[in-house]
Amino acid sequence: MRNSKISKTIICIIIGIILYVIIDLIIGEVVNANPGGMREGNEEMFPFYWLILIVGGSIMSTLTYVSWRKYKGEKRAKQDQQNDK
Repeated sequence: MRNSKISKTIICIIIGIILYVIIDLIIGEVVNANPGGMREGNEEMFPFYWLILIVGGSIMSTLTYVSWRKYKGEKRAKQDQQNDK
């Protein structure tokens, strides 16, 4: 039980690091693509990207968790029906 929690935590940390690197590369390319002094708009949009990442990640993780619990519940109900027969 404890090993599964540790492995889930490590997987979540690795996914978070990968997402951070990808977002950093995307934002870095957008900033580097603009010439010289035209960076005002991107600096104002930076918190918006983090907002999208945090809200989207929360929604995705919640939906994943709920669907996993539903799958396990349906599987358990099916096993209970077979055991009752």
